[in-house]
Amino acid sequence: MIHKHTSRRTFLKTTALALPLVAAGYASAQTNSARPRRSAGDFVGVRNGRFEWRDRPYFYVGTNLWYGCYLGDPALAGGRQRLVRELDRLQRIGVTNIRLLAGSETSPLAGSIPRGTKRGARDWDEDLLRGLDFCLAEMAKRKMRGILFVSNYWQWSGGFAQYVRWVTGETIPDPDRPVMARGDWHAFMQFSARFYTLPAASELYRAYVSQLIQRRNTVNGQIYRHDPAIMTWELANEPRPGTDDAKTVDDVPIFAKWVDQTARFIHDQDPNHLVCTGSEGIWGSLKKPEVFVEVHKTPAIDYVTVHMWLKNWGWLKDPQLSPEYESAAARAKDHVEQHTVLATDTLHKPLVLEEFGLPRDHEKYEPETPTAARDDYYGRMFQQVADSCKAGRALQGANFWTWGGEGRPGVGKPDSATGLTGDPPCEPQGLNSVFDTDKSTLAMISQANAKLGALAG
Repeated sequence: MIHKHTSRRTFLKTTALALPLVAAGYASAQTNSARPRRSAGDFVGVRNGRFEWRDRPYFYVGTNLWYGCYLGDPALAGGRQRLVRELDRLQRIGVTNIRLLAGSETSPLAGSIPRGTKRGARDWDEDLLRGLDFCLAEMAKRKMRGILFVSNYWQWSGGFAQYVRWVTGETIPDPDRPVMARGDWHAFMQFSARFYTLPAASELYRAYVSQLIQRRNTVNGQIYRHDPAIMTWELANEPRPGTDDAKTVDDVPIFAKWVDQTARFIHDQDPNHLVCTGSEGIWGSLKKPEVFVEVHKTPAIDYVTVHMWLKNWGWLKDPQLSPEYESAAARAKDHVEQHTVLATDTLHKPLVLEEFGLPRDHEKYEPETPTAARDDYYGRMFQQVADSCKAGRALQGANFWTWGGEGRPGVGKPDSATGLTGDPPCEPQGLNSVFDTDKSTLAMISQANAKLGALAG
């Protein structure tokens, strides 16, 4: 899930980075490259820098459907019926991988979802967890795999800032309040990053993750740590070491230590599943490739991720086919390639483009409006994944943002079975949603998965 606030804050312009990694950095990364996690039975594993499933390559174009546990809530009228229909639709276009929210924190923030899987510090919402049970059980029937992120650096699902609030009692700087200045995203990010320095906050986080790992699915009886429908435990959505200013460089070792220790904690309890950070990549690493490498070189992190947001990052003002779009799309390709080089040659770990998206032409939200620029962009990203897989390089999967399916903006309440569109509550609904009526987009996704299936044999 992306840092959806970015359209409302000014980012530093990304400059061409020449990978200023010192020799010692390369050596360290090579020494600590991912340990083999061979696929056993139905579990997805990593070996020799490649995903594998049943001793064959595992390549995919999947999606983000963060609200799966919300649709699966047994108290939501029509929710489970819609979830079944959505999974059937996704199966028909070859989707085998879905990124899901598995941890959210009830928060007073204006842009946050009103209800989290954690209602309080140690108070968990059993109905939403039963919703996750149902979603995973239905995915298992379809041989789908889930990437489960268990918290968030950003505000829209509560996130790290809410953990800080629970243990300190302090008020979170709310970036979505109209009275807040534009610069208060800086204050929010500083507040959120305090999570890494508060042992009590990490203790609460680990308690929640531990109960998920040990949880018995109430639908099919599977204990989560033994469930092949789970591919990955993801530490959070887009965790960052802090703000983008130079001072945060001093905090990188704190963040890297938290990543390493938390990933090891998860592996100790669950040796069957992969672990990743959920990072945006270099963009979320102070715009520095060496920070990205430093944080991800631990062998406890099995693969790495990159997110790519043309509009949110200010690379494209108006989503339409145009010279401006051509420039932005080329820039996106170069950005993903930079991560592919690092993952292939330095970290020796698989890479997933796990978030990328674009609004409909001219930033319309209605399903009947054109998607020419989006379709072209998707096609380029899918081809980049296929080219990497064919060449034996690190980029081996992509999850587009986001699946809206039969959800519709403005139809029903945002938390109703019809109102959930895939866009988080702090953003216009339908902004980046792929709807079930987007025939050209769905055809591209289906074709991309057929191509990757052929490459995997």
